[in-house]
Amino acid sequence: MPTFKNAKIFLGTNATTFASAMNITDGLVTHIGETSEVTDPDAVDLHGKTVLPGIIDVHTHPKYIADALHGVACTPPKVNSITDMKAALKHSSAYGQSASTWIEGWGFDESKLAEHRSPTADDLDEVSTTQPIFIYRSDCHSSVGNSKALELAGIDANTPNPAGGFIGHFPDGRPNGYMKEVAATQLLIQAKSAQSYLDDVDNMANSSDHYLKNGIIAIGELMGRFRPYNSLQLYQDALVDGFKPKTAVYYVFNEIMPGQVVEPTSQDQLRIAGIKVFMDGSISGETAYNKAPYPDGKQGVLLTDADRLKQAVWYATEHHLQVAIHAMGDAAIQLVVDVTADLTPWLDDRPSIRIEHASLLSDQMLKEINRARMNYALVTQPIFFFAEDESYRTYLNDVQFKNAYRIKSMLNSNAMMALSSDAPCTPWEEPDSPFVGIYAAVTRTAANNDIVNADEAITVPEAVLAYTNTGARVGGFTHNGQLRPGYAGDFVVLDQDIFSVPTEKIKDIHVEQTWMAGEKVYQK
Repeated sequence: MPTFKNAKIFLGTNATTFASAMNITDGLVTHIGETSEVTDPDAVDLHGKTVLPGIIDVHTHPKYIADALHGVACTPPKVNSITDMKAALKHSSAYGQSASTWIEGWGFDESKLAEHRSPTADDLDEVSTTQPIFIYRSDCHSSVGNSKALELAGIDANTPNPAGGFIGHFPDGRPNGYMKEVAATQLLIQAKSAQSYLDDVDNMANSSDHYLKNGIIAIGELMGRFRPYNSLQLYQDALVDGFKPKTAVYYVFNEIMPGQVVEPTSQDQLRIAGIKVFMDGSISGETAYNKAPYPDGKQGVLLTDADRLKQAVWYATEHHLQVAIHAMGDAAIQLVVDVTADLTPWLDDRPSIRIEHASLLSDQMLKEINRARMNYALVTQPIFFFAEDESYRTYLNDVQFKNAYRIKSMLNSNAMMALSSDAPCTPWEEPDSPFVGIYAAVTRTAANNDIVNADEAITVPEAVLAYTNTGARVGGFTHNGQLRPGYAGDFVVLDQDIFSVPTEKIKDIHVEQTWMAGEKVYQK
């Protein structure tokens, strides 16, 4: 029964309530109070450090992160060109291994590369033709592979585009390695995962410390799959090997076979929570579905039409699942609202529909969300405008840019607003640092020091609540998000006081300790 004293404990119940001591018994908080009340001589002295409820990253891609942690970061400041990328890949620990060992990378954004183009299979073949190479684009929707990866995936000049995806080609008809959008990227991923399930389990288990180092004790897996294996099985096996974060899995709806039943489960540590629907792509990839065209005259890609979205909602209603809908472009978000606003919510413990990213929201859309019968959550990622400001400035007109990442407006709407990372799907070396996300939400300052819609800034306590209290309520982590009696004894100790440091220092805060169920699971 550990007791903690001499701390600045943010309870996560509202923006202003703190305590200085707490008790945890059998993994649950049993008392919150003041240090003056503590009589236990063995109480843990936290020496005035700031304590937060365990952080919840309610939209992330742990399988991708597990891959990325042993892969190469193809991001600035170290990788600024395709030449840099090839050199970095040659320094991968996988380089020079057997022909069955994949060399992996992540995070490239062609707009940030000196060549202003994506790498091709020919570029990657200069690294290796005997080992398969796979690199995620920064949005994790698209990717590139070398000729060996294409061969293992069975992709040649005659391979048809999968529905919703595009296989790039050289002028001579050969596949150029670029796999545009999720459906095409999955052709390479399935080839990679089919070869190495046990490696995937090891990578997942080994990624546990990455989350705990960032204070993240619960995650939403927003890319649950059934092929080449069931994601739930991956997590079950990783748990046996020591994976610690609590996990809610959302299965990609388009991968559910006709007649297949997906039902929610209620275990605290690992559960099935819902389904995932892709409406469109990404703004930086010019595939988010927008009302106004991009500079190239196109309006992005609509991956799910109204009829298919209705099918997904019906399926979720029948099986009591939450629907998480990826929608970045304003046309995509509008379609989601048009189809679902007047529907009756079917979940009462959390929002029935999550609009993921909600990157471009007009005043009219917010009014429609506020008037809706449906109970929505808006799950957004300030890391995107922080890391990708140049792309947003390039690809959006002035009106669209003014509607980008309206976090304060989301917070003031009738929808629940949660912050998350979508890691590793952005060109930043620490894509799921909650403190970079909080810094961006509070200062509205991008990595290049551009100010992005300053009037949409929120306060530090509001941002922390969006990573704890609201994240828990949106993601169904019913025992987390707050530190009060009956809730899980999951908390983090910071190396600086996030509530008093100058705001420009927030992104430099780190976690000193992470505790789960009253036991220390990470020490800096």
